[in-house]
Amino acid sequence: MGAATVFTLIGVAIIVAAIALYLINICFILNHVSFTVGTVIIGVKAIAQACEPLAPVIRDIANNIASIDDDLEALVTGGEGRPRKESRSLVGLGGVGGYRVLPATRGW
Repeated sequence: MGAATVFTLIGVAIIVAAIALYLINICFILNHVSFTVGTVIIGVKAIAQACEPLAPVIRDIANNIASIDDDLEALVTGGEGRPRKESRSLVGLGGVGGYRVLPATRGW
């Protein structure tokens, strides 16, 4: 083996080592980025869950209140109903999710 071959092999080894170190550095950076993206995704899912529509919850509350009102009325009046006034609440007026959508609006 001549001197030129030894220098060529040393040069190739240095280049391969530099590329290997560069790729190892990229792996560490991608690992950190992956962790950060996972944290952001968890945060976005938590925000989306906290901002779920409230219409079903409000509808359940209204149904429970109506049931309590009927039971109390039957208890007080001995089972006889009383005449009721028309409700002005938003529940049951139609529209989107039980709520009335006013003209020229997009809902709530």
